[in-house]
Amino acid sequence: AKEIDPREYKTWNKNYKKAALSLVDREKQLRVAAAQIEKDLILVGATAIEDKLQKGVPDAIFTLAEANIKIWVLTGDKLETAINIGYACSLLNEDMNLIILDADNEPDTIKQISKAEKQFMSSLKENPDQTFALVVTGAALDYVLLEKHKLRYLNLSRFCKAVVCCRVSPLQKALVVKLVKDNLKCRTLAIGDGANDVSMIQMAHIGVGISGNEGMQAVLASDYAIAQFRFLVRLLLVHGRWSYMRVSLMILYSFYKNMAFSIMSLWFAFFTGFSPQLFYDSWYITFFNVLFTSLPIIVTSVLNQDVKAKNVLKYPRLYETGQLDEEFSVLRLSGWLFLAIVQSLIIYFLCYGMVDGGSYSATGRVLG
Repeated sequence: AKEIDPREYKTWNKNYKKAALSLVDREKQLRVAAAQIEKDLILVGATAIEDKLQKGVPDAIFTLAEANIKIWVLTGDKLETAINIGYACSLLNEDMNLIILDADNEPDTIKQISKAEKQFMSSLKENPDQTFALVVTGAALDYVLLEKHKLRYLNLSRFCKAVVCCRVSPLQKALVVKLVKDNLKCRTLAIGDGANDVSMIQMAHIGVGISGNEGMQAVLASDYAIAQFRFLVRLLLVHGRWSYMRVSLMILYSFYKNMAFSIMSLWFAFFTGFSPQLFYDSWYITFFNVLFTSLPIIVTSVLNQDVKAKNVLKYPRLYETGQLDEEFSVLRLSGWLFLAIVQSLIIYFLCYGMVDGGSYSATGRVLG
């Protein structure tokens, strides 16, 4: 605060208006005018805003890491703040070997990458269990994302347990997600709570928005919306895993039942000289998928829970079932199709044996 004499204010206001209307060096003249009045001030008070983590964030990140999910943090905070956030949310720990890329020009950035690669190889020879974390500034990210350098950066990043990118712009966030999405055989999920996260959320395979104090832009651009970050654990490990198991079972069952139903017409054709004679009545064909076999798979797909939610949260490694494609793979599909063929043979010849010679005479006449 400052008390200003009316005559002093009139003189300053005249100079300020002249600077505001100037067509030459307008910004410079405004800064000079502001400096004339903003001096000899008396400090009245100060305010501060605490930007703290939401409840449950450290536990959530630790659980996701236990589920073999790679976590990258893309933030606009400065380097020191980003590292402190990494330690606060349990993404980084004291046992990790921290690799920092903070150069502001291309040659120095490449030197830092080469040095990091040598450090990585030498540390693994001495201690194979050593873990690494990579911290990259926005200035260095401009160069590592160039076409000729991005794969080196990606190869270095994929062997690190955690990656933190600080001082990044919304465009850089989207480019980092695109780099992983286009070059690695994995699914990417981006989560954010502000308008600066929209491009990143839209670039990822799955976008999750957090509804909070920074508006609803991230929620409106996302595939899923949650109220707090910690709810992501249940969304992925519980509902994500259940959904994977249910959809896999539904697809495999659909192939199985249709194969078993259809291939019996092939076995029948061998006994009819491949004539157009139908094995099923027409209404059987019409109602097979609609009436006879729809209810079991609908109930199973909606209600099936192979593991209770509390057990999935207790043992996060169960999430690797989906990562390894254990429930939906070419081998598993082949097994279901083989089962369909075998069971169709059993059903067909069982029915054939039951009616063979029982209702017809030697001349082909129907008895009765």
